[in-house]
Amino acid sequence: MQWRKFKEEILQLTGMQRIFILCAMICGFCITADYGIVRPVSNSIFLTNHGADLFPYAWLAIIPLNFLLVELYNRFLARLGILRMFFTIILSIAFVNTFCAIFMTKIPFLSFFFYVWKEIYVMLLFQQLWSVIHSTVQMGQAKFLYGLIFAFGGLGGIVGSILPSFCAVSMGSPNLLFASLPLFGALTISFLYLLRYSTVAQEQMTTAQKPINNFWQGMGVIRNSKYLSFILIIVLLMQVATTLVYYQFNTMLELTIPEQDLRTEYCGRVLGLVNIMTVFFQLLGSYILMHYFGLKRSHLMLPLVLSVNAFGSLIFPTFAMISVAFVTIKAFDFSLFQVLKEMLYIPLKQEEKFQAKSIIDVFAYRSAKGVAACLILAFQYFGIIKMIDCMTWVSLVLLIIWSVAVYKMFQLKEEAPETPPASVETDNIN
Repeated sequence: MQWRKFKEEILQLTGMQRIFILCAMICGFCITADYGIVRPVSNSIFLTNHGADLFPYAWLAIIPLNFLLVELYNRFLARLGILRMFFTIILSIAFVNTFCAIFMTKIPFLSFFFYVWKEIYVMLLFQQLWSVIHSTVQMGQAKFLYGLIFAFGGLGGIVGSILPSFCAVSMGSPNLLFASLPLFGALTISFLYLLRYSTVAQEQMTTAQKPINNFWQGMGVIRNSKYLSFILIIVLLMQVATTLVYYQFNTMLELTIPEQDLRTEYCGRVLGLVNIMTVFFQLLGSYILMHYFGLKRSHLMLPLVLSVNAFGSLIFPTFAMISVAFVTIKAFDFSLFQVLKEMLYIPLKQEEKFQAKSIIDVFAYRSAKGVAACLILAFQYFGIIKMIDCMTWVSLVLLIIWSVAVYKMFQLKEEAPETPPASVETDNIN
């Protein structure tokens, strides 16, 4: 019955809308496929050169680089327009990744830099993609289209993770980064067509609107909006909890698998499992949650389910259980959390979707790792015994606060009346 309804909703889309959705799916596929390659590579090489103890310092380093890139993004988006901004970002990524692939084994610091860099550039790519999607898709369509787009992105993650999962030992971890280059080419072509069939005209961000030109103006927009402030809080809480689990996983990984390329393969397979679960949740979970529970109750369910996952780590603090906890929270992060979070942005104004949103989804999303790093360094400084267990308890507290924040957000903020985007059959970019 649900499949029939889903099929009917797809058939109701016009031809141009279907092309737009297809391009969005391909863009998401390429971004996550690239991430499926670079993440296990950067993670394994970082552990080889620096060890798990330096992860908190890398996460702290994310904050200034994140701030710089978001500031530049907000300043130059208004001047360059969406398309030229995208070209600037994608060419910069291709150059940096190629340079690191060649010299990372010769210059150990590059493994530290690349670990930080890849965390930010992936979010910038998703920021541009989802800003275009939000400006074109209406709330009624989002209930089934967002899950579909995210699911196709999950397939990209599965495909991308195959390479490090089975070829890291034979090819060498750094050489795997060259596989990202054709993905960037496919992403560029798909993004061009995405813009062409969207309702976002470049002049909307350059002349028709008063742009948010810098970081502090964007923060002012968030500070003056309770709705955006709650989204910011929810994102921070989820990412701090996720980062604590990630640190637990890497600490156990370093002790259990000391060889670099074998570690890359294990990380690739773990992330492949994350992406398989992500696709499952995106294809079935997001649509079922929205259909039966609605946006509010779906948001409340996420921290409650993750709390059960945290209790499992407390009862069985083994590498296998920590791996399961990591897979679960990352699968939720990449799937249900992202779908439900993105739906919160739909009622926002255009400039909020492109620029204030970038502060939350790029700066705050990645800078939350810095908050987690401060907690970990505090544990280390005070010589906390059983750090793994302490981090799990902290994660539980954060999940409880997250539940309260969601409840307050929907209590204080009525659903804003949607201002539907214009039909995708008009205002196309040529």
